[in-house]
Amino acid sequence: MKGLIKIELKKLRFKKEIRNLVIANLILPVIALPLLLMVEDTSGNGHTLVSMFIQSLFIVWQSVLISSLIVEEFKTKTMMQLYTYPVKRSSLIFAKMGLIFVTILLFSFITSVVQHSLFSILALALTNFTYSLDLITILGMVMTSVSAVLLAMLTLTVGMWMKSTIAPIVTAFFLTTLVGNFNGLTLANNLVFMVVMGIVGIACVIISIRDILTKDLIF
Repeated sequence: MKGLIKIELKKLRFKKEIRNLVIANLILPVIALPLLLMVEDTSGNGHTLVSMFIQSLFIVWQSVLISSLIVEEFKTKTMMQLYTYPVKRSSLIFAKMGLIFVTILLFSFITSVVQHSLFSILALALTNFTYSLDLITILGMVMTSVSAVLLAMLTLTVGMWMKSTIAPIVTAFFLTTLVGNFNGLTLANNLVFMVVMGIVGIACVIISIRDILTKDLIF
C-alpha cells in the first residue's frame, strides 16, 4: 500500500498542489474581505461566509483530483493497464481515494486555520468589522468540513456513471450551492445537514468502490 501511495503522490504532483494551496490562501482574503465589509454587521458572523468560500473551494478542488486521478485513468485506459500488475484492484482504488480524501481534508483544515486566524486579526485592526469565534462554532466548522469532503465523493459516482471527466467538476459546482444553504442555518439544523451529507458521501464511496471492483468499466 505504501508503494501505491508513493506512485499516486507522483501523479498528484504534491509540490504543485502545495503551491496551489499557498496561492488559494493568498487569493481568498482578497475575494472575501470586500464582501465581508459590505455585508458584515456587528454580529461577528463573518466566519459563515469564510467557511462557505473554503468548503466550496475544496469541493471543486476535490472534484478536479477525482477527475484526473480516477475518471481520466479509466477514460484513457491507464487504469486497465494497472489492473494487469500484481496488485489488488481494491488496494489501488483505496490508495487513490484515500490520498484524495486525506489531501483535501488536510488542505481544508490548514486553510481554515489560516483564514479564520487572519480575519480574526483583521477584526482587531478594523473598527467597523467584527469576527468572533467560539469553541462550538469551531467544532461545527470542523464537522461541516469533514461532511463536505465526504459529500464531494458524489462527484466520483457521477463521473463514473456518466463516463465523463467534466461531470465531476460540474457536479461539484452544484454541490457548492448546498454549502451556501447549510452554512446559513442554525447550529442544530446544521448538524442535521452534516449528518445527512456524511451519510450521502459514505454511500457514494461504497457505490463507487463496488462498481469499480465488480464491474469492467469500459469508457
